[in-house]
Amino acid sequence: MSATTAYSSPPEPVPSVLVVLAVRDAAEWLRECLQALAAQTYPRVGVLAVDDASEDGSNELLLQALGEGRVLRHDIHLGLSRCFDEAVAHPVAAEADFVLLLHDDAVLDPEAVARLVEATMLAGAERVGIVGAKIVDWDHPRRLRDVGRSADLFGHPYSALQAEEIDQGQFDRVLEVLSVDSCAMLVAREVWQTSGLFDERLGDDDGDLDLCWRARIAGFNVLMTPLARVRHAAVAERDDRPGVERSRRYEEDRAALASVLKNDGLLTLGWVVPLGGVLTLVRLLYLLLSRRFEEAYEVLAAIGWNVAHLPSTLSARRRVQTHRRIKDRVLRRFTESAGLRLPRWFTTAERILEEQRELEAEEADEPAAARLRQRTVSLVSTHPVIVACFLGIVVGALAARGLVGPDRLYGGAIPAFPSSPSGFFAELVSGYRTTPLGGSLAASPALGLMGGLSSLLFASTSLAQKIMVGVGPALAAILCYRAAVRLTGRPGPSVVAASAYGLSAVVLSAFSDGRVALLAALVVLPALVERLEVAFASAEPPDGRWRSIAGLAVTIAVGIAFVPGLLLGIGVVALVQLITGSRRARGLAIVALSSVGAAILLFPFVPSLVADRGAALGSELGSSDPWHLVRLAFEDGPATWAPALFLPVAAVLGLALASGDRRRPALRAGLIAIAGLTLAWLSAAGYLPSQIANTPVYVSLAATAEAFLVAFGLASAIGALGREAFGLRQVGTALLTLTLAGGILLQAVATMTAEWAIGGPDRIPAAWAVVDSSSKGPFRVLWIGADDGRSFPAPGGDPQGVIEAGAATLRYGLTTRVGALAIDTARPFVGPGSDAMREALGEILSGTSIHGGALLAPFGVRYLVASDDQLSDAARTRLDAQVDLDMVPAAGLAIWVNEASLSPATVLKANEKTVRIVLAGQPAATQRLTAVPAVSLSQVEGGWSGATGGGNLAVVSTEFDDAWTLQGSAAEPARTFGWATSFPVNGPSVSIRYGAQLPRTIAIWVLAAVWVAALWITRKPVAR
Repeated sequence: MSATTAYSSPPEPVPSVLVVLAVRDAAEWLRECLQALAAQTYPRVGVLAVDDASEDGSNELLLQALGEGRVLRHDIHLGLSRCFDEAVAHPVAAEADFVLLLHDDAVLDPEAVARLVEATMLAGAERVGIVGAKIVDWDHPRRLRDVGRSADLFGHPYSALQAEEIDQGQFDRVLEVLSVDSCAMLVAREVWQTSGLFDERLGDDDGDLDLCWRARIAGFNVLMTPLARVRHAAVAERDDRPGVERSRRYEEDRAALASVLKNDGLLTLGWVVPLGGVLTLVRLLYLLLSRRFEEAYEVLAAIGWNVAHLPSTLSARRRVQTHRRIKDRVLRRFTESAGLRLPRWFTTAERILEEQRELEAEEADEPAAARLRQRTVSLVSTHPVIVACFLGIVVGALAARGLVGPDRLYGGAIPAFPSSPSGFFAELVSGYRTTPLGGSLAASPALGLMGGLSSLLFASTSLAQKIMVGVGPALAAILCYRAAVRLTGRPGPSVVAASAYGLSAVVLSAFSDGRVALLAALVVLPALVERLEVAFASAEPPDGRWRSIAGLAVTIAVGIAFVPGLLLGIGVVALVQLITGSRRARGLAIVALSSVGAAILLFPFVPSLVADRGAALGSELGSSDPWHLVRLAFEDGPATWAPALFLPVAAVLGLALASGDRRRPALRAGLIAIAGLTLAWLSAAGYLPSQIANTPVYVSLAATAEAFLVAFGLASAIGALGREAFGLRQVGTALLTLTLAGGILLQAVATMTAEWAIGGPDRIPAAWAVVDSSSKGPFRVLWIGADDGRSFPAPGGDPQGVIEAGAATLRYGLTTRVGALAIDTARPFVGPGSDAMREALGEILSGTSIHGGALLAPFGVRYLVASDDQLSDAARTRLDAQVDLDMVPAAGLAIWVNEASLSPATVLKANEKTVRIVLAGQPAATQRLTAVPAVSLSQVEGGWSGATGGGNLAVVSTEFDDAWTLQGSAAEPARTFGWATSFPVNGPSVSIRYGAQLPRTIAIWVLAAVWVAALWITRKPVAR
């Protein structure tokens, strides 16, 4: 070989690196960290340590290893950010080309510094500002901890690593990433001089993403090199050090929002912040519904921190944007991969795809049909919840297509929501009832929930109405799944049972009619039945006896707040458990104490529940046709057809297949289902007292029990299928599978294609325009119909009572001009006013009076409305005989106008005769009432106000209470028409107010405190 001589320029100087070691109480692992620094092969490396007020001898170790000139000490704890800032401000740092920010619990491989510097000089890598290492676990070096991170659109860090992923070389290449771990981060001088280091406001564990993001915006690249390996103990994550007060999620959320506000461009902020707000709202709703109150609080606390620190964030933003060289769209490749931050779903989806790829490789030689069948079976059996959720979203989206739109929902039996959330809260707090005929019965605490939900949904009551109706069936299925999986321990059978429950006739009928209260009961019932089963079971409640009592009390209170009749269903379940349960004494004690707790949670509402001997518990709805009831349908509606019979049939098969430990719970569920259907028929047929006749509740209870029977049967059959020889159990399992598959499929198809009773304004009968648009001012509508168990035409809602009059027997309901109201949820129509109206209707239907209009005038009734097919000939004849009720032609509806009507609150120009009639309080006198000049009063908060129009007698159709006052006058209220309220007036205007509001206000504040305490006791603890 020949030698050649070459002349070359002098080699470029090797960049210098200053290792900045931040130390705090690290004596246990610091020695190994220092030894690793001493073993580095890189030629130009120095060390500067900052002792952050250590108290365990760490400072002595540093002085021994580095000397006083290389150790800075704090007398108080200042945090990593301040440590690093102080270090780079030190004169020794001014001479360094790079600083290596190092935690005291990180140990570098010997070539780590060399490899980090080497990555900054890679061909094609321009302006490398930050380089991170491959971080592995301290105790298990083959376990990866960090290989660089991206982030979602909202600033949350996102790692490609799975939990405890093993290092198999899958990341052994230099990666361009958004951020790297700060436990060993190489930072170029130009970066810290341009963008600074960590934002000390964000804490020790959340500044790395923000720093790297700022470096990226300033035009620097961020890399991760696998050639530099670092063992990291992550002591702070293990909470081995004192002082951890907030959850990790709070710290992360706080830093994420601050980073977005600082680093995103103005155009990006314009859509990321609103979108983030919507997703945060959804997250808060989920956390509240799942009783994760501490987590919900910390979400709000993270937002609150950013609001409080907004001035300093904006100041930092100005500095960041001043150095911006890269647009947001260039960085989008580091954020889009994380989407909307659903890591669990992404992980599951990735695992499913891997499984399907493996199956595809194994079945490469099989026919396509066989491959598809096997892969489908594998997917459904391995991931039943994921598959059910996906299919449920598809079915639900198609079913709810008619709910989309800006307007509120109409039709069916859906109650009208107030125009704003304050309407719910005002009625809840009000000392008197503002709805028809008034009284002192308190409103249901359910109004607080509906008002709170409306407030969270941008103060939109129409959106809250749609959410409660649209999400109701899905939430019922989810709660059924959770209850079933707790009883059976088998997710697959529980998913099938929940799907059958969500697609049952009673659930879909409630959805079709917009029965918000009944949907809430259907959501609560599975949890109630499951909790009662656990209370009487041989084993102790898994969450402890007292916590179980509190949880059952809250569940009972929520259900009864929407549907008081749910108390009847609870009684049926408790009775079955008392007869057949394993631990009767303990179960009875739990039920008794839970009932007391529920009563406390409902205490202002309890008088409303017991009024008129418990009238609130009953319902006038329900068909007595056994074929309807067996299909779990209490009235006609979409998806209540013959295939709805699949759930009862499957329940019978499930009862036959249940075995082992599931046999006795299945027998109890069977008894509950039989009792529910029997009581439903007895209610509808009129064999039960009205206070305990509630067909919808009993049918709902039967549906819940039948869903549990499906879960018990499937869980038993699947568990024993492979252990037994072919026989009747295998035949039964096949029949159960076919019944469920066919029924669920047909019900799903019906759900996706049905025309629901609720929807837009077109769901209101066209003839209703006669009532709605032809009259001005406030008035009331009396809805009437045959006693056939059906609801009134929209917007009349459900019947409130029955007038027995032989062939002319009628059901009735009194509403405002907008129909049934949500603020009257669960509150019965009882009291002196109701009794007086029943007496007036009895006079009309008995034929003893022909002045029905005058008899109904004190109740503010201007119209009587019925469906043409819901009125008997006898009742129609009696109404036509009334001389002051005029029939109005209207297709589809029978409408009578009351010529003698009065406004619900009015000032009369009353002569002596009229005054005597008004004060007499007897139907015989009232029917002599004739039209007199009158001026309507407007309903305002706390009462009524308006001009007198020269009148002398203010009459208010609200039940008499001596707490009513006439402002500016010492006049006492007078009992009018035997039940209503009046005042003598003079002058140009009048103002009537309720004077006993304070006790109710105090009661509601106490109630709120009790609910907060109860929910706090039953909360799910936050993971810290």
